Amino acid sequence: MLIKISSALYLTIVWGSVLAQSEIGLEKKMLNNCQALASEINKSRGVGISLDTISPLVTWRAACAEKPPTGVGNVTALCQGVRFTEMGKEEVFFWQKSLHGKLNNGYYVCSV
Repeated sequence: MLIKISSALYLTIVWGSVLAQSEIGLEKKMLNNCQALASEINKSRGVGISLDTISPLVTWRAACAEKPPTGVGNVTALCQGVRFTEMGKEEVFFWQKSLHGKLNNGYYVCSV
């Protein structure tokens, strides 16, 4: 009986560790995707999102924006960051959507 309990406890600890590592890996992947997306938006639209301030989001409702991402397709990245201007800092909600292999992105500068 003691062996079964010890084995179950060991498996629980191992499984919990595996889940935690995969969650950390997913968060890192999401952050990398958001940083790449911010670089692309900065390059193509000159938004000026600071790469050090980026946070990946799971839902747009967690963002500073009052409305969801626009455009057709499935959301592949939801992110938020900060841009610094002469008037101070502004939060920026930005995203990427995919439809038939074509990627589209957009952003909102949040009013504070």
